[in-house]
Parts: sequence; structure tokens; C-alpha cells
Amino acid sequence: MPVKTDYEREYIFDIDAYLIDNYPTMTMAIRCSVCAMALEQLEAETLEWIVDGCVSEYAQTQLQLQKKEEEEEEDE
Repeated sequence: MPVKTDYEREYIFDIDAYLIDNYPTMTMAIRCSVCAMALEQLEAETLEWIVDGCVSEYAQTQLQLQKKEEEEEEDE
């Protein structure tokens, strides 16, 4: 079975570009400060939580997988 090795697996978000597009009057000094603040608040744990949610959704909708206790409740 062929394996697809080329797929999108990185997420890059340009905070500065976002600020320029959405806050066109913001100065570069303010953007630098806001970028620094945002980067301090970003946590890998939050991103992992989002990915785990996607795994769960995919498993339930595409693979028809459920936790054992969920299956038992549906049978009742």
C-alpha cells in the first residue's frame, strides 16, 4: 500500500501579518509588543488539546470508534 509522505503537518501563523491586516494603524513598536505578549501566552498544551480533539472527532466520525462506556449507554 503506497504511503503519502507529502502532506501539511505544520501550522505557521504570522502574528505581525495578522496585526497589519486587521489593525492597519498599529505602529511597528506596538506590533512588536503585542507579538511578544502573544508568544508568551501561547502554550504547546493548548495546541495539543486542539489536536487531541481532532483525533477524537475523526475517530468517532470516520472510524466509528467510541469509548467503551459510550457504547454501553447506547445499548441500553
